[in-house]
Amino acid sequence: MELEYFVVPGTDEEIHNSWVQDRLDWWNKQGVPMKSIELYEVPDKELAHYSKRTVDIMYRFPHGIEELEGIANRADFDLGSHSKKQDDLNIKSKVSENKDSNSKLAIQNDDGDWVVPYVIEPSAGVERGFLAILNEAYSIEKLDGGKNRVVLNLKPHLAPVKAAVIPLKKNNENMVKLAKVVKDQLQKLGLGRIIFENTGNIGKSYRKHDEIGTPVCITIDFESLDNESVTIRDRDTMDQSRVSLNELSDFIIKKIKS
Repeated sequence: MELEYFVVPGTDEEIHNSWVQDRLDWWNKQGVPMKSIELYEVPDKELAHYSKRTVDIMYRFPHGIEELEGIANRADFDLGSHSKKQDDLNIKSKVSENKDSNSKLAIQNDDGDWVVPYVIEPSAGVERGFLAILNEAYSIEKLDGGKNRVVLNLKPHLAPVKAAVIPLKKNNENMVKLAKVVKDQLQKLGLGRIIFENTGNIGKSYRKHDEIGTPVCITIDFESLDNESVTIRDRDTMDQSRVSLNELSDFIIKKIKS
């Protein structure tokens, strides 16, 4: 997974540094914190021939440290290699002669001189990134009574299921009906998948959704039928609170987008 970001020569070093920080911030937002990361400044003797500077983001996997992403300052190598009239462009990188290009891959500055943009290229491995996120999110917590709880603490925006709506009694027609209405209303918010869970065992339902990373479970109970409120159970803390149906959509939006 790569992108090439074009910059004006002379600004490349500052922008390269900002890209490194931006990428660290991005990984942190996905649940991969700095305590699990090392930065590796690739020494000159190990640099690819096109690279002016490369910084690798390294992750401490259980099996050892491996690269998650490299952020390279590729100077003017990329556009210089694919441009016509290379001799007229004052290309700094060592490029092969290109007789087939029909485009001058350069821009004119205010003085009318042609300048080949430099390229900052972040390049991340999707599979390794996915594994790092799962590794950070997965945990086994010890509970009172000698029991364990498996939890996938995914960031809400990454959770495959955003919320589960659960009737306390699976055979209570009114609870089931209200749970389906709530599920449909939340699904229309467009935040992602909302599950209607009707197993009849609230404890097992909570544990199931802990394991798959569902951020919140919404329980429709007897009080829901009396005053149109629901019980919200947080995956990470297991805390429970009451929220009115009128406020539920805003609550879920804030939770998922936090």
